Amino acid sequence: MSETHEKNRITLISVAAAFVLTVLKLVVGLLTGSLGLISEAAHSGLDFVASIITFAAIRIAGRPADENHPYGHGRVENLAATVQGLLLIGTAVAIIFESVRRLVFAPHPVEASVWAFVVMTLSIVVDLWRSRLLARAARRFHSSALEADALNFRADMFSSSVVIVGLTFVAVSNSSGGDGLLARADAGAALVVAMVIIAVSGRMMFRAVNVLLDRAPITLQDQMTVAVADVPGVVEAHPVRLRESGDRLFADVVVSVPRTATLAEAHMITEQVEESLRTVESRTETVVHFEPAVTETETAADRIRAVAQALGVRTHHEIVHRVGDAFEASLHVEVPPMLSFGEAYSLSQRLVAELQRDNVDLRTVDTHIETVDPDASQRQDVSDEHPETAKRLKRVVDNAGLKAHCHEVRLYTSSGPELDVALHCDFPPSMPMAEIHRNTEMIEHVVRRAFPNLEQVVVQAEPRVRLLAADG
Repeated sequence: MSETHEKNRITLISVAAAFVLTVLKLVVGLLTGSLGLISEAAHSGLDFVASIITFAAIRIAGRPADENHPYGHGRVENLAATVQGLLLIGTAVAIIFESVRRLVFAPHPVEASVWAFVVMTLSIVVDLWRSRLLARAARRFHSSALEADALNFRADMFSSSVVIVGLTFVAVSNSSGGDGLLARADAGAALVVAMVIIAVSGRMMFRAVNVLLDRAPITLQDQMTVAVADVPGVVEAHPVRLRESGDRLFADVVVSVPRTATLAEAHMITEQVEESLRTVESRTETVVHFEPAVTETETAADRIRAVAQALGVRTHHEIVHRVGDAFEASLHVEVPPMLSFGEAYSLSQRLVAELQRDNVDLRTVDTHIETVDPDASQRQDVSDEHPETAKRLKRVVDNAGLKAHCHEVRLYTSSGPELDVALHCDFPPSMPMAEIHRNTEMIEHVVRRAFPNLEQVVVQAEPRVRLLAADG
C-alpha cells in the first residue's frame, strides 16, 4: 500500500468517527441542556471539519514537485494544521463566553442523563483509538497534518473526561435538590474544555507556523553539523540550514574541502556528506556546496597545483627547491596546440606572477611550455616492421648499467616519419619511487642519445615480482 493511499485511508476513518461523535454529542447535549456536551459537540464538529481539511491537505501534499513548487507541496499540511488551530481557538472563545454567562449571569438547568455519560465514555474510547492510529501514521510518514489531528484527539479525551466530571457533579446536585456550585459544574467543565482547546491548538499552530517560517530545529541542526564535520576530507563545516515541507526535510550544506582535491574527490566527499545527514535523519534531501580551503598538509608542489587550477591552467612535474633563504620552482605548463607562442608565454607568466603573489618566498619560477592535444590522435603499431630496432632498444636499456630489464618494446608511427616508442621495464619492487623516477629518466636519456630521431619515449616501470609470478 502506498504512503499516500495509507494516509488517505487513515484520514477517512478519522472523518467518519468525527461525524458520528458530533451527531451523538449534539443530540444528547440538546436533549439534556448540557453546555459541556454542546461544547464537546462543537469541538467534535470542528474535528470533523479539521479532518476534512487534513484529507484535502494530504491529497495536495502528495503531489510531486513541479515547476512552480520545486520543493513539492508538503507545506500544505502545515498550512492545514494552522487553519485547524484557528478554527479550534475560535470555537474555544465562543465556549468561554457562554460558560462565563451561565456561571455568572444566567444559570441554565442541566439534566445529567445516563445517555450523556454513555456518549462521553464512547467518545473517550473512540478518541483513544483514532489518536493512536493517527500518531503512529504521523511518526511513520512525518505528517504535520496527521500529527495535528492526533494531538487534537488526545485533547478531546481529556476534555471529555472533564465533561463527565462536570455531569457527575450536576447529577449529585440534582439528586440533592441543590442549585449551588455543583449545579453549575457543567458550565465550569465547558470552561476547562475551552482552555484545553486553546492550549493544544496554540501549541499545534506554533509548530506549524514555525515550519512555514523556516524555523530550523536547533538540536537536529547541531547534530547534522557535527555529522558533516566528521566526514573524512571535510576541512570545515558551516552550520547546516534546514527547512521542512510536509514529510520531507531539505538541508543546505556548505563545506570546505582541500583546494588540491580533484573534482571527482570533491564529489565523493559531497556524497559522503549526504549519507551522513541521512544517517541522522533518513528523510533528508541535501544540496552540498563545497569551497576550496588551504590545509596544513599542503606541500610546496600542492600549492603550485592549487594556484594553477584556480587560474584554469594545467601543470605537471612541479618541483620546488630551497636555495639559500628563498625557494625556486620549475614546472611544466600544458597549453592547447592552437595557441601562438606569445599567447602561451603570456599565460605562463600570468601563472608565475600568481604563484609569487601566493608565496612571497618563491624567488624564481622556471616554466616549460608544452602542448596537449585535447583529442586522441591516430597512430599505427609498427613493432613487427622494425624487429631489429626493438632489439637494439632492449640492448641499450640492458647495457645502461641500471637496475632495470626491458622486457617489451612497442613502436608506433603517427603523422611524421619519426617513431614513438613505449618501453616496459621491470625493477625490484622494494626500490624507492624516487630512485625509480631517476632510473626511468636516465633510460629515456640514453635511448634518445642512441636514437636521436625518436619522437616520443615513454618508459613504464613494472615490479619484477610480477614477471617471476607469471613465469611460475
